Amino acid sequence: MESTGVGAVVVFLVAVCAPGVSSVLHGIAFRIRAAGKAELMRARRESGGEADSARRAVRRGWHG
Repeated sequence: MESTGVGAVVVFLVAVCAPGVSSVLHGIAFRIRAAGKAELMRARRESGGEADSARRAVRRGWHG
């Protein structure tokens, strides 16, 4: 009998905390993606990003 009461309390707590936990997980995922993008940008810059920036300039219609 007691296990049903404990189970109901656990289900209630999970339901109450789920939106907050979801928000935290989304924030963590955003930070991980941002760090990955920053690392890619640094790597491109260090490996000679001039070619990459020239390619972008051509796509945008800049000629020089």
